Amino acid sequence: MSRTLRHIIKIFLPLLFVGYVTGISLFTHTHVVNGVTIRHSHPFDRGTEHSHSSAEFQLLHLLSQVVTDTVGFLSGLLPFFIPAVTCVVLAAPCAGTFGRFRGILSLRAPPF
Repeated sequence: MSRTLRHIIKIFLPLLFVGYVTGISLFTHTHVVNGVTIRHSHPFDRGTEHSHSSAEFQLLHLLSQVVTDTVGFLSGLLPFFIPAVTCVVLAAPCAGTFGRFRGILSLRAPPF
């Protein structure tokens, strides 16, 4: 990655994050449509009444849903999960052997 691209990303991503958090914090509002409360955020003039079309509400619904497939999710985590479990299982029998006495783990800090 080039140095200028890295510099642009270093500036742009924090600004994007601050803008996102600001938009969510300052412009959150609710609409009641057919007895269903829809809460979302976007910039609008607080002094005026605004509404959305049904297509806009469907788009808001789709953007706020996270759908994951269990198999895809687990297959993505499996390469990280197996080595972590292996390290814990293999390191557990040796946990107390690094102290002064075998099998006793001392939590006392060393004197200075």
